[in-house]
Amino acid sequence: MSVLTEREIREAVKVATVPVLLMVVYQVTGDEKWLSDRYRPSKFRGVAPRVTGDLADDVQDEIRAAAIEAIRTLLDGREPAVAMDDDERVKRIAGFFVGEPISDRHAAILREELKRRASSTGEVAEEDDEVQITAPEGFKAIIIGAGVSGLAAIHNLGQLGIEFEIFERGSEAGGVWFQNTYPGAGVDTPSHLYSLSFSYKDWIHHYELRDELYGYFNHVLDELGARDKVRFNTEVLSAHYDEEKVQWTVTTRDPDGALTEHTADMVVSAVGSLNQPVLPDVPGREAFAGVQFHSNEWDHDIDLTGKRVAIVGVGASCQQIAPRIAQTAAHLTIVQRSPQWIAPFDQFCEPIEDGQRRLLAEVPLYRAWYWLGLFWQQGDKIIDALRIDPEWPHPDRSINRRNDRQREFLTGYIKEQLAGRPDLIEASVPDYPPFGKRMLMDNGWYRTLLRDNVSLVTGAVSSVDETGLQIKDAVHLDVDVIIWATGFAASRFLSSYEVKGENDLLLSEYWEEDDPRAYLGVGIPHFPNLFMVGGPHSLPPSGSFMYFTELQARYLRDLLKEMFTAGVQAIAPTEEATKRYNDLVDEYHSRTVWTHPGFSTYYRNRKGRVIFVMPFLNVEYWDLVKTPTLDDYVAHERIAAISSSLTA
Repeated sequence: MSVLTEREIREAVKVATVPVLLMVVYQVTGDEKWLSDRYRPSKFRGVAPRVTGDLADDVQDEIRAAAIEAIRTLLDGREPAVAMDDDERVKRIAGFFVGEPISDRHAAILREELKRRASSTGEVAEEDDEVQITAPEGFKAIIIGAGVSGLAAIHNLGQLGIEFEIFERGSEAGGVWFQNTYPGAGVDTPSHLYSLSFSYKDWIHHYELRDELYGYFNHVLDELGARDKVRFNTEVLSAHYDEEKVQWTVTTRDPDGALTEHTADMVVSAVGSLNQPVLPDVPGREAFAGVQFHSNEWDHDIDLTGKRVAIVGVGASCQQIAPRIAQTAAHLTIVQRSPQWIAPFDQFCEPIEDGQRRLLAEVPLYRAWYWLGLFWQQGDKIIDALRIDPEWPHPDRSINRRNDRQREFLTGYIKEQLAGRPDLIEASVPDYPPFGKRMLMDNGWYRTLLRDNVSLVTGAVSSVDETGLQIKDAVHLDVDVIIWATGFAASRFLSSYEVKGENDLLLSEYWEEDDPRAYLGVGIPHFPNLFMVGGPHSLPPSGSFMYFTELQARYLRDLLKEMFTAGVQAIAPTEEATKRYNDLVDEYHSRTVWTHPGFSTYYRNRKGRVIFVMPFLNVEYWDLVKTPTLDDYVAHERIAAISSSLTA
């Protein structure tokens, strides 16, 4: 987009988010009147849009009029009168913006992100280091995976001048957005929150669908200039550590089937954990005469028009797929083992207004405050409500008063959407606390259940035969197509390839298959210079996955700076530090909804330990990773000389 004209600015502010415009006006003018009660926005309510801040019409008009001049000032290249470079100032002003007090720690994190997001180039605005630290000459890394985590690793390792190559088993970048091509695939995180800080995207919709996401991440790879470093269609089979050479050997299967060994000083695993489909262990699956496939391996050669289709499982994939395929299938039967909590989805498939898009693209200060609002609304405000109140008198149905109000609201929403169908209401209201399982968003799910050609069957699949599915002992479903929307081996991190560390220690045995314990979700004792982005306990229960991914990638970058400065060739976290961190994880999880006994979830492993989702607030994890130190690591073999590592 070109720089905004006067007419475009006037048109844009008409559809802009008023509290965001207010912050732009205040920062540009420095006039304290804009922080008076007359202009105070309402606080966020749930995840509903806050376009006007509930301000009176005349107040909105006043803010929009002032914003025209403020935006023109910024586009003319003049700096804002108020710099958000002081935590106390951020605490006061950001608290006014979000409509509620914020903590000192949140002020620090918001100050950091406002600076990053408001940079004129859209790049991360890091503090200038007195000493520029780069990797030793010849230091090489292998990155496994070119999805979101891999891209964050590429960006941050590139800042250290590290030589690297990337192995990706798919034919393109994008990770889950390359793999999942089923109808309706998309995110339930606002598009501008589901973005990397170093690569701005002019999103079309408030919540984007798969094709746009897939295109974005491939664009990021090209923007980083790293496509020629990726070996696509290349599967990693193993990664073995050589203690004598202080080096990793990674074995791959090339597109032609040949096995090749590659050596590197460091391995970064960015493979994620939602990439290995799970099919239920039920007898007779191979006997089915029709077509069957996992939702992750969608068969695009099959036309579902006029077909009798069964979809098994009612998690996120099913709830995106069902509304789409119900429009063409002769009959769709949804097999539900247990219901899910589903929230209203106010902006589903809604386009972002052109004026809003122009401001976001052309005015970084507007973009920064817009992002901050989403970050606050979708993040710690939600996570903090998922912690158990031990004094709460109704622990069977909810975990605290706020969670109980959420239950009442969501139950009312179900009854409203399914009015006149008491059978569906009974089958659709969960008996466990909201957020116990991943909260889903209503993209037409309840409307789909009401269709004449859709049936909801409750119960587990007990067997499969030539003609269909047996549900429990009573119901047999004759179908033409079975879609298994039965999830992934989410608890088996780094299980897609064999990993051996010191003394040929097998990682799968060290982790007892599904009980991963890593330090900060990044490093593993006895596996020197093996790092993860998106490891165990790294996935936020709400908010921005991108934010946590970038926190980890920046932590790894800064940790490597410490390693290079100390002249250390390889490091692995100590057992003590790893135990301390995982004890903290388990302690926090013991007080969260995900340990509630009333349901099963892929967040937990066979022992009932929560291993997938992070128990921390954004600000708590930020505090843990903001200052890397080698005190928590064991050093392996010092480098005799670091050539060109430190240059003033």
